[in-house]
Amino acid sequence: MSRLRRPVKPLFALLALVGLVVALSGCVYLKPNSLTLTQPGGIGSVRVHFALCTVGSNIACEPNTAEGTAQYLLGIAVPPGSTPPQTVTATPTNGGAPIVFSLNEEVAKEIAASSSGVARELEKTGGTPEEEEDREEVKRFYGGAWPPSGLQGVGYLSAPVQEVKGSSLEWSVDADFGLPVAAGSPFPGPFATGIALGLRTVNPESPANRPVHCVRIEEVEAPLKDPALCAGSSQQAQLGTSDLSVAGPAKAIEVFVGGSAPVKFKLNYAATGTTIPSFALKGKSSLKGSKTSVASGASFVPGAVNPTSHRAPTATSEAKVKVPKNAKPGTYEVTLTATAPQGGTATGVAKVKVVKPKLKLAGVKLNKANGTATLTVKVPGAGTLTVTGKGIVKAKKKAKKAKKLKITVKAKGSTKAQLEATGKAKVKAKLSFKPKSGISAKKSTSITLKQS
Repeated sequence: MSRLRRPVKPLFALLALVGLVVALSGCVYLKPNSLTLTQPGGIGSVRVHFALCTVGSNIACEPNTAEGTAQYLLGIAVPPGSTPPQTVTATPTNGGAPIVFSLNEEVAKEIAASSSGVARELEKTGGTPEEEEDREEVKRFYGGAWPPSGLQGVGYLSAPVQEVKGSSLEWSVDADFGLPVAAGSPFPGPFATGIALGLRTVNPESPANRPVHCVRIEEVEAPLKDPALCAGSSQQAQLGTSDLSVAGPAKAIEVFVGGSAPVKFKLNYAATGTTIPSFALKGKSSLKGSKTSVASGASFVPGAVNPTSHRAPTATSEAKVKVPKNAKPGTYEVTLTATAPQGGTATGVAKVKVVKPKLKLAGVKLNKANGTATLTVKVPGAGTLTVTGKGIVKAKKKAKKAKKLKITVKAKGSTKAQLEATGKAKVKAKLSFKPKSGISAKKSTSITLKQS
């Protein structure tokens, strides 16, 4: 610090807190203007990038002024519901060792609690010009409250790091966060973030696995045990993003063995970015030997994005699944994948239930007046029901969906002559149902026709 001029509280406490950080330094500092956001895949995860460097007494990237062992606390604020990586690695760019951070809920809670108190004091105005200057100096180091309003704090704690006095090092950090996911709804953006840092010493009396506690402003003058010094949101950034959700039907689509079925997927696109990509579409099924093709071409271009909701109109794409004739009945997955030009993907999954078509004879009614029989047959779907057999007139009935069909069995030839002569004749009716798509289902039944 350049000064600790007057014992005026709470401003003195603010200055003293920064002074403690400098006293512990050898710490890692967030390199000025290094925070950037990108969406490498065009859709999907956002990459939070920033640089770290050794810090000296001027709270800037300078040679290390201390030595010993330290642990660093890292806070990354993201939109609620974002998926954080389990570890974040700071990769050295000019020598030194990497710094590995692991996800730690305590860190997020402690940085938030510590920075909020400092932020409240920094929001105050008034005082002498010197006091205002002091407040600005504290602001330069601490930034604002973390996490920034509307964002969720994610905390990380580093493995112990050996500080080397006089070293001047930098690290590059890339952390990929999955976009927030709402049921069937894409994230409209933008994606915002804020970075906070802290540090604590490690020694035999203060091991690396001890609980995390960031010093509050009211604790500065009290005796401190195992403290962590934590700054607020010193750099913030925001990025317009693109996101696509692909959703299949909630219920399984039934398809007959040897048949084919259209599976419709809904595509919802949202963006606060400026470029609307064209997505390549590809279908795939977990059913061995099946073929899955995408109707209406193999690409999808979202419609115009509404400037208020940041969403494009819902679109539909159809994947047609062709089931082999030797397929085993069961439930299988059908996947539709949309790929952006940059390589990011969005995937939707549906289910198809493969079944063998079956016929069920629901009743036989004899008509003795004309010597016929009416069969009631339950068919499994759209298709054609046919009845044939020796001494029977061939008959057909069509169905547009699964239902009960009535079909007439009528004698012909010598069977008809026998029926007219004796008043009865036994026939074997062969029922065959040809689905609109799939293998045929067959069933036979013996009927004694009667005529009086």
